[in-house]
Amino acid sequence: MLKLTKQLLITKLKATGVHLSLSFIVFVYLAYQIYFNWYPQPYFFIDGGWQGIRLIGAVDLVLGPLITFLIFDLRKRRREIVFDLMVIAVIQIGALAYGISLAYARRPVAIVVIDEFVVGATMEQYGGKLQSADQLKQYSDEKPPIIYAHAPLDKEVFDEIERIKEEENIPGHAQMQLYKSPAELTAALKSKQQVYISRLDLFEHRDRYEAWLKQQGKSADEVLIARFDGRYGTAWLVFDLEGRYLDYF
Repeated sequence: MLKLTKQLLITKLKATGVHLSLSFIVFVYLAYQIYFNWYPQPYFFIDGGWQGIRLIGAVDLVLGPLITFLIFDLRKRRREIVFDLMVIAVIQIGALAYGISLAYARRPVAIVVIDEFVVGATMEQYGGKLQSADQLKQYSDEKPPIIYAHAPLDKEVFDEIERIKEEENIPGHAQMQLYKSPAELTAALKSKQQVYISRLDLFEHRDRYEAWLKQQGKSADEVLIARFDGRYGTAWLVFDLEGRYLDYF
């Protein structure tokens, strides 16, 4: 009986190892997509990419192989083994599809400068008004595009923004009628520099800013900055004087 139990354990470990190897290949591919395409830096750690990878990793590298270890048994009849494998596949594919769709849906398709804030906009926040993220490329060559949104101080415009928020559940930064040209983004960044610079001290980030300038061999007069507020943290985006994105700190 002991020999049989040991043999069964070896068989389970082999099956789990095969499953884990295949799952790891899938995980590496998805991790690449998340890190480089869906949540490029600095958004990976501060706007949901890391959370997406952890969710997918839990499903792909833990849940599936664990189920294989628990239920795989060569002592069963062939039909039962096939059924078990189908159950494992359905559970893992279903859970993995959910994790992938969640990470993909929550990716920032645009970085929006609105008022004194810089925030990410997800596809779902556009409420179906945006058919494809490619539509936003007209505003910026960055990935994701960095867009300036502006609402003039006009009561009718303000009321319309609020109506869309309430009736269509589209936040202000995802209302495309407010989006402006790249040239206006540059002008807006320049006009807001005093506000952003003052926030360096408010959030005690002056040292980070000066360290970045020293590392890059630049002076404060050569760059523009803006503070991005992600769902899980913040980062300072750095632009040149023409409004082209350079780096972050």
